[in-house]
Amino acid sequence: MLTILISGPRQPGNDIDVYLAPLIEDLKMLWEECVECFDGSREETFTLRALLLWTINDFPAYGNLSGYSVKGYFACPICGENTCSKRLEHGRKICYIGHRRFLPQAHRFRKQKKAFNREAEHVRAPKPLSDVMHIEKNVCESLIGTLLNIPGKTKDGENDRLDMVAMGIRESLKPVSKEGKMTFLPAACYTLSRSEKKQFCSTLAGVKVPTGYSSNIKSLVQMKDLKLINLKSHDCHSLMQQLLSVAIRGVLPKEVRNTIIRLCYFFNSICSKIIDPSKLQQLQDEVVVTFCLFEKYFPPAFFDVMVHLTVHLPREIKFCGPVWLRWMYSMERYMKILKGYVRNRHRPEGCVIECYIAEEAVEFCSEYLANAQTIRVPKEIEERIESRSGFKVIPTDYKTLCEAHYYVLQNTTVVDPYMSKQVFYVNDPNGGRWSVVLTTKPKLYDRGDVCDNIEETPLFSRGLPESDDIDNKDVAHVHEDCERIYVEEDTTSRKKRKRT
Repeated sequence: MLTILISGPRQPGNDIDVYLAPLIEDLKMLWEECVECFDGSREETFTLRALLLWTINDFPAYGNLSGYSVKGYFACPICGENTCSKRLEHGRKICYIGHRRFLPQAHRFRKQKKAFNREAEHVRAPKPLSDVMHIEKNVCESLIGTLLNIPGKTKDGENDRLDMVAMGIRESLKPVSKEGKMTFLPAACYTLSRSEKKQFCSTLAGVKVPTGYSSNIKSLVQMKDLKLINLKSHDCHSLMQQLLSVAIRGVLPKEVRNTIIRLCYFFNSICSKIIDPSKLQQLQDEVVVTFCLFEKYFPPAFFDVMVHLTVHLPREIKFCGPVWLRWMYSMERYMKILKGYVRNRHRPEGCVIECYIAEEAVEFCSEYLANAQTIRVPKEIEERIESRSGFKVIPTDYKTLCEAHYYVLQNTTVVDPYMSKQVFYVNDPNGGRWSVVLTTKPKLYDRGDVCDNIEETPLFSRGLPESDDIDNKDVAHVHEDCERIYVEEDTTSRKKRKRT
């Protein structure tokens, strides 16, 4: 209801407390003073108390609701004042690196200097003093924007290269200026060439997934500009779970490719239906090593606060339980239904209210009308069944038909392979007539409803390359087989820098 009360094209930001004040007063009254209510089934009164247990929101809204600053040097609410942050001189932004602090004291990455910030790491991890869905979305957008070099979304620009030179790392990637106003950037190990971008985008454009798995991935791919557009949170979820690890097959150096696959498998593990609490520490160790490998290959500007929060996700699962119980994909799907109610874009709130009340009234009245069907419920079976010669058709209700359908599926030998495991195929980017087989979560068809079958997903580190195989101190940071990135000099920004 707050979305209807709040007017204007922009969100209220920190002024959200003005709209929450009446809600807080009602909650205090319902908890302290209580309310006498009548129970119609027992025909007696009882004392009603109300309690706000938790709220689900993204990270910026978390700052507005709690009053905590989600920007600046101490943006991580878990690390607090011990957040390891650094302001980039040329990029003029704050990056959150230093994930080696979360490694064991005897880990070899702590002693490596050249691959990181030219210093050994001796600081211990801070003691702990976040929404997986939006963290996964932001990490996916930053990763794809950097790989495809999408303007406005890439974390690899001229200023980012100058920051690396100022930090004394990867000096071979420094910008090279030519005569005139053109500057080019040497291709880094994470930069895709034009042919690799075509292979990456064509793989995603050719994906055909089962119904309900994701949206139409082909509509998100622009082959002309070789980029992905209009990515929603569930699209990023599908990419990070399985599709991205398949699309990068055959592109990028082996070390960078396997590092990205490790991150994809991490998100795949924490989103499983069942998680063994005894293995959460192993998940924590694996993701810390993964981000240490990211620090060796990707620029410091890549590590914003949303990327840093990924390290704390296993801790959140330990306290709050499985991720799928707290994400908002179902709510976002329902928001799409509400947006479909809008007919007058000048008054969207009124359109949503009128259509919702009309639908609710029709559905309520249909329960008291003879020979009427409720909204989104199939018609009676006898209206859809056509008689055949030699068979006796017995009209039945929808519930009985679903039970009969379920019985047939459970006792048919031909259906057994499809009931145990559902798969779909993606063309192998390496070429040839081969395809990559991807498995989806098994389904149970019970009473006409399609529900996820709760089965344990194996820990991602079982089938993942070891960090010893990925770690290579002599990895080439320059991608020799890739085209250079040309940067056009902005004269207006140069004048502004001189003035400042």
